[in-house]
Amino acid sequence: MTTSYAAAALLGSEITGSDTRGAIAAVGLSIGGTLAGLPVAAVMARHGRRIGIGAAYLVGAVGAVSALAAAISQNYFLLVVGMILVGCGQAGNLAARYAGADLATDANRARSISLVIWASTVGSVLGPTVGLGLRSVLGSSEGASGYVLPYACSVGFFLLAAGVVLYRLRPDPLHLLAGEGQTGFRAPRVADLGLILAHPAARIALLGMMLSQAVMVAVMTVTPLHMVDGDQDPLIIGLMISLHIVGMYAFSPIIGEIADRVSKELLIGIGAVITALGSEIASHTDAPDATGHMMGLFLIGIGWCASLVAGSALMTEAFEPEVRVATQATADVLMTATGAAAGIFSGLAVEQRSYHDLAHWATFISIFLAVVAAVAVVQSSRVRETGIHSS
Repeated sequence: MTTSYAAAALLGSEITGSDTRGAIAAVGLSIGGTLAGLPVAAVMARHGRRIGIGAAYLVGAVGAVSALAAAISQNYFLLVVGMILVGCGQAGNLAARYAGADLATDANRARSISLVIWASTVGSVLGPTVGLGLRSVLGSSEGASGYVLPYACSVGFFLLAAGVVLYRLRPDPLHLLAGEGQTGFRAPRVADLGLILAHPAARIALLGMMLSQAVMVAVMTVTPLHMVDGDQDPLIIGLMISLHIVGMYAFSPIIGEIADRVSKELLIGIGAVITALGSEIASHTDAPDATGHMMGLFLIGIGWCASLVAGSALMTEAFEPEVRVATQATADVLMTATGAAAGIFSGLAVEQRSYHDLAHWATFISIFLAVVAAVAVVQSSRVRETGIHSS
């Protein structure tokens, strides 16, 4: 997914000559994740995690083939369609982190989720560097056809991932849960949003995941285009994306340990503060300055991880197992939809205003989330104190 994502905005801009259309092509990943989230969850509720996640990766491989064809034919439509299908792979990856929590307890749920997220680190970091790096090293730095290599890598990675999951994810964690006396897992429905909004912990979990995703996608989508405007080498741009992804995934086990020991609402707030700091650094970085982009996006990645791990654990423990697949998928669809909208808006914002203004707005959104999380921490503390005094 990261190999595809790293190339999408640049290839879209190369084909159309428009940064906005380049950003929209990259945001196809989030759009696809949004559209596929509920269908993938419905498959998992009926057939288990193994079939749902494996099928999602196979669709992602088809999407990478379409994007590869777009690079050869310079067809923008094939690129957008391809990235939307690649987004189905994202829906599978989001579900995979919950598979890590299916058999966890309250004492280790966040850590279990974080380990699955952490396992994404190597591939996520190597993807942009290998994809864009090969393009640069092999001298294919001009023209849309230079992006064939990144998408060829994506096809191979998706097929390998699908094969491993379909062959090795046995016994299926949802099937084990069903064997422990669960009555079954129902598919998502519209009313699940009401369940989430009615639950205070689930509500702050949803907001944390949505807003952190919006900030991360918005800034990440247009930063490569901003660096291209500064005549930076594709290899440096790929390295920046890789460092951003290191921040997103590499520290997740530590964050998971913290989340299991402290208030998860507090950790969402801390993540928002870190994201705000990274966004502000990015907002004061000129196009030729690689260091500022790397530092800012690295911090945004760490803040996003904190909010995702804490929010995912909070969302999971808020509901009984039989409705978790449905509520988890509903939350993920809303999260990816928010990210898709933010990514589309980011391209328009940069064309109409500037990259610096966009990053400033991301800072304000992160500060808002930090304030909301702080209020939630105070409210939950009061509820616990009231319960103690009552008992």
